[in-house]
Amino acid sequence: MTRPGFHFLVDVLLLIAFVVHLWTAALVQFIFPKSTDATGWSVWGMDYDRWATASFVSLMVFTLLTLLHLILQWRWICNFIVSRWAKRTGNKIELHDGIKTIYGVGTLIVILSVLGLTLAVAEIQAVAPRSPMP
Repeated sequence: MTRPGFHFLVDVLLLIAFVVHLWTAALVQFIFPKSTDATGWSVWGMDYDRWATASFVSLMVFTLLTLLHLILQWRWICNFIVSRWAKRTGNKIELHDGIKTIYGVGTLIVILSVLGLTLAVAEIQAVAPRSPMP
């Protein structure tokens, strides 16, 4: 398969993953009642929890395909940013592919760290319901 053909395949799969996630999230959000009232409800043999899991799985597939898309486009992204920065500053800037990779990995680490930190803070600050007094 040619490089452009592979890029096209990834983009088509990315579109399909987006539509599937959009559809499953809309189903969970708009078809089912809120989760506490969804007991006993089902669509095509799957209850609320199974559809919520399907929605999460579709989100993970979409996320992985998005990361693959960004990896495949990373050289273009870096060249775009560097050319804009060079035009703005009037300096010629040249980055080697290794430096571009380091910037990409560093950016991904920062994003994942922020996500992990905010999830940790949410876990710490989560409040369980109070049990009724006897």
